[in-house]
Amino acid sequence: MIFEHSSKNKKILLLVSVTILLLGIFMFFYSPVIFQEGNPGPQIKGIAQLTFSDKDIVKLDVGENKYITKSNNSEIIKSLMREKGYDFTEQLGSAYLFESPTRTSAVAYHRYYSRYYSLWSIAENLIEEDAELADELKECLPKSDMASHERCNELLATIRNFDDCVKAGFLIMQSNPPQCTTPDGRNFTDETNSNWNTVLAALNNCEVKSVFQTHSKLVTIKLKNGDIITAYEPKIDDVMRVVENLNGQCGDIRLATE
Repeated sequence: MIFEHSSKNKKILLLVSVTILLLGIFMFFYSPVIFQEGNPGPQIKGIAQLTFSDKDIVKLDVGENKYITKSNNSEIIKSLMREKGYDFTEQLGSAYLFESPTRTSAVAYHRYYSRYYSLWSIAENLIEEDAELADELKECLPKSDMASHERCNELLATIRNFDDCVKAGFLIMQSNPPQCTTPDGRNFTDETNSNWNTVLAALNNCEVKSVFQTHSKLVTIKLKNGDIITAYEPKIDDVMRVVENLNGQCGDIRLATE
């Protein structure tokens, strides 16, 4: 009896040891994926709902507008955004851009959570800037009086990059990359691969590792997954103010300016 009891204890101990060993190996190899979002609880709960229900998409219990799907199923996100009143316009890298009939924009930002699941962060109600500069220039450029001439020079001086030039209503040349020329003879080349709304979405969703800003208002952000996004900010230092308003909730974001 004592021998049988001892043998049974040894089997239980061996089973527990093997289980702990397997868990340790699993955590060693997969912990970077499991803990890539910090607390893995919401993601694990979402995976369970996807696995044991007929749902194609699950809203996570963290932040606002964060979802999980199986693999990179962009059609599910496009369908979700249609229900919200947005139409898909284009894809820029990991960002899917949408626009509503009222001219508000939205961005759905994708990243993998292992090769089997995808996380989505959605930013809505992004409003495009008014074309005030273009309207003022249209009014002063045709005039020849000194006051109008000085006012036009002041407005032209605010144009620092390709995006400013386009918003001012000037001609875009059919070149690669696109270029825009102002009446005072300056030529601007588009240096971006995205737009300001995508930058805002990445910052607010804590995807950004570092930010670099130039005097021309060109912002370059490096994401935690290694991707690079370049876009023009509406006003100088806007990106700095956005990072400051995050109040450290996304950890340490490295900032640099030229």
